Amino acid sequence: MRLIMNENFHNETIAFDGFSFKNCTFTNCVIIITTLDFHFENCTFYGSTLHVSQDLPIFEVTSRLSQSNYDTETNCYRDDYKYPRTTVPLPTTSVH
Repeated sequence: MRLIMNENFHNETIAFDGFSFKNCTFTNCVIIITTLDFHFENCTFYGSTLHVSQDLPIFEVTSRLSQSNYDTETNCYRDDYKYPRTTVPLPTTSVH
C-alpha cells in the first residue's frame, strides 16, 4: 500500500483503494472507496463526500472511518454513485 503523508487535497476526486493516508486534509473532495485495501489515519475532511461500495462490510468501513475528523458539511454514502443513497453516519467529532 502506498503511503501519502501530510498532504492537502482540494477539489479532487480520489480513489482511496491501494493507498494509506496519514495526517492529510481533504477539502471539497470526492472520495471513492470500492475495496478494503485502504487506510487513513488522523485525516481531516472539509465539505467532502465519501462514496463507499455497498458490497463492503459496514462494521469494517465504520471502524476505518472513525480514525479521522469530519466537519458538518462532509457526507458519506454507501453507493457507487447509484440512487437511492444510504447515508452512513460519520463520527461525531467536530472540526473547527
